[in-house]
Amino acid sequence: MDEHAYRHTRLNRWTRLVLEAGMVLSVATLVLGLVLFALSPVEHQEVDMTLGEIASGIMEGNPIAVLDLGIIFLIATPLTRVVAALIVFISDREPRYVLVSLAVLALIGLAVLTG
Repeated sequence: MDEHAYRHTRLNRWTRLVLEAGMVLSVATLVLGLVLFALSPVEHQEVDMTLGEIASGIMEGNPIAVLDLGIIFLIATPLTRVVAALIVFISDREPRYVLVSLAVLALIGLAVLTG
């Protein structure tokens, strides 16, 4: 296997691993939230929660907070894929792709900050 094919295979392996782990983590968290919601004797209102409220809600056993965490994991999975690709590109000394990955992360960060 030549060097380019090896790098491509390694990138695909890490991408698959990150996406699979993110999917499993988010689905497991969402299922847990749904089970907690179904078993909860208290009626919970759907409200927008900050990250701090989600953390405290999880500690209190609030199923809505657990569901929100599952959604955050789901949203973060593609972002984590870009970070994993960046790490592979850095280790492979691929400056063009490192710059592209950094640009993608910068654009996502800008979008998050500006709403």
